[in-house]
Amino acid sequence: MAEQTEGLMANTQTEESEADIKDEGMVTASEDNLVQGEDLENVEYERPENFPEKFWTAEGPDIEKLVNSYNNVEKKLSEGRPKAPEEYDITSLEGIDAEDPLLVKYSAWAKDNGIPQDAFLKLANELVETGYQSEQQAKLDTDNERKLLGENANEIIQSNINWGRSLVSKGIFTDQDYSELEVLGGTAGGQRLMQKLRQMQGEKDIPVVAIAGNQLDKEELFARVADPRYQTDPAFRRQTEKMFEENVPG
Repeated sequence: MAEQTEGLMANTQTEESEADIKDEGMVTASEDNLVQGEDLENVEYERPENFPEKFWTAEGPDIEKLVNSYNNVEKKLSEGRPKAPEEYDITSLEGIDAEDPLLVKYSAWAKDNGIPQDAFLKLANELVETGYQSEQQAKLDTDNERKLLGENANEIIQSNINWGRSLVSKGIFTDQDYSELEVLGGTAGGQRLMQKLRQMQGEKDIPVVAIAGNQLDKEELFARVADPRYQTDPAFRRQTEKMFEENVPG
């Protein structure tokens, strides 16, 4: 039985053997590979149908020409795109304060979106006109509602305001409740409804619509209610209630 060799020589011999194995596994370029490489250089590329002919050469796509063309298009687009000014000129917007919060927000939006001066003014004037029309319509509606309440409309409205605020101070209404009451009081009908609620609470000193012509005043109407016939005579009571409907809101 041969003895197993150990030591430096044995280790060295093993490493050389592994190196030899690695060398044997390496692949070198063959003549066939070189021939194939030469053939690839002579290949003619076929242009796709959707690829522009001006960007195509015998060697394939002309990348440099394609990139230059793209950069030129980008430059022209950027030059032709409208630009927002550093600061919009609002001198032609009559009656508009430069510090108006709505104008400040609109100007910031216009600048962020590249809105030019002419387009800025056109849209601003349309917004101003729309706002003015809405304001005038609201004023007209308010005036009409006041007319429906009569000559003492201000007295009726203020009386209902005082009543609503007193309910808030007593803790019966919250501020949110009062806000809803203000919405209700935006019309003559709402004001009359508040008067009716006050009557249901037993309140007596409630302003009524101003009496004109042959209408009855408040004292005469309540005098009919105090008349014993109001309790005993159904016809008298119905007539009195009708008078209230015609003369007293709510």
